[in-house]
Amino acid sequence: MSQPTSLRDRKRAETWNALHRAAAGTALSRGLEQVTVEAVAAAAGVSCRTFFNYFPTKEDAVLGLREPTVDEDMLAAYDVDGDLLAETGRLMLSVMRSIQGGDDEAGYRRELLAKYPHLLHRRFQYVTKVEQLLTGLVADRLRASARWQARPHEFEAAETARMLVMMVGAGVRYVLQETIAHPTRASQFAALDGGLRLMRDVLEELQ
Repeated sequence: MSQPTSLRDRKRAETWNALHRAAAGTALSRGLEQVTVEAVAAAAGVSCRTFFNYFPTKEDAVLGLREPTVDEDMLAAYDVDGDLLAETGRLMLSVMRSIQGGDDEAGYRRELLAKYPHLLHRRFQYVTKVEQLLTGLVADRLRASARWQARPHEFEAAETARMLVMMVGAGVRYVLQETIAHPTRASQFAALDGGLRLMRDVLEELQ
């Protein structure tokens, strides 16, 4: 994935990390109820107004959640006329990783979600945003595909895209669970092929 290159991007990344570390650290050491926007902003050396430029809620800051984004290189490489399961799986994993705000080598998110399971609901809301974003992208690619349009289809592109994203989402969630102890980009993408092979095997058994 592309990395921040400008001074402004680097400063934004530093501020985002400072806010997330302050919020997560307070939640783990003192309790979620002790996390306030004022305290987190002060710890990061910014104003409360600046806090809300980065996170809409304190829960998002604690978990380090971001709006989903699509890596332009991944999107350019996405081939709707290729292996749809594998192509969509790689794209979805990339977008899923974008909401996490980077690797979680120290296991903070895992510890936080275990301690405060109700935060899973907030994370699920971001996963839903990922699915909605991808569904729109895949549907647009299907509509633009001469190969796809040349074949008879019972269902519209939007319906097909939504089902595809939901199916692939199950495989991606399996991969995220399998790599929970070492959730790096490299480990997750390495596990993706195995997860998709398993999905194909299960789907074949259901036929």
